Amino acid sequence: MGVYMALLFIIIGILGLIWCLIPRIVYGVLNIGNITGIIVFLAFLAIGIFYKRFKAFIKRTRDRKAGRIFLGAAELLVAVIAVFTIIETICMFGASRKGPDGTETVVVLGSYVNRAGPSIMTATRLNAAYDYLTAHPDAVCIVTGGQGDNEPWPEADAMCDYLVERGISADRIYKERESKNTRENLKFAENIIEEHSLNKKIVIVSNEFHLYRAGRIADRLDIDHTYISAHSPWGMFSSFYIRELYAILADWFVYS
Repeated sequence: MGVYMALLFIIIGILGLIWCLIPRIVYGVLNIGNITGIIVFLAFLAIGIFYKRFKAFIKRTRDRKAGRIFLGAAELLVAVIAVFTIIETICMFGASRKGPDGTETVVVLGSYVNRAGPSIMTATRLNAAYDYLTAHPDAVCIVTGGQGDNEPWPEADAMCDYLVERGISADRIYKERESKNTRENLKFAENIIEEHSLNKKIVIVSNEFHLYRAGRIADRLDIDHTYISAHSPWGMFSSFYIRELYAILADWFVYS
């Protein structure tokens, strides 16, 4: 039994490390998301490799009262993390079920751009918006995002150029060029809607992991909204999905 458990930990550790290292190796993405994943799956791998020693350590620790308290606290912490991860994941992927009805103002949430144009993740959002705008020729779009410290120009400019190059008329696109985060994306887009008398019901376009938190922010701003989910590249998913787990916790316990 011990051999099988050790093998299981090793397999999970190796597969998890591959999943979390791909964003860094292939796309150059390293953030709190895949850093967290790398640490966690390295721990799985270490437990598997040194499984006998690990079991012996647990046994020795349980023989002491202080050790039992420590292990109990550690087990509780792991259980809480697991429960929150499951709940957050369900919330994330449940949000995108609230699909558009075809009348909304499209709001594409800002994301990183570089000198070559929108990043891969940003392009997925724009492709989803493009499909909607093509299917609904009367719809208009607001692209959102200011210029970050590591960006050559405002995200909204690059996003607008991307859509125009693919055939969406510039007359259908409004640019929100000042925002720095999701709340400002939505709030400043709302100002544009008011200024130009656009449909106040919006369809939020973002990646699947981001829609739940964006929707909560829209609720707090009293914005009527639906969603369009942009599918993230599998190779980048781990870093942004795990990072979003942190962001949702902050949204629940800090910003609400």
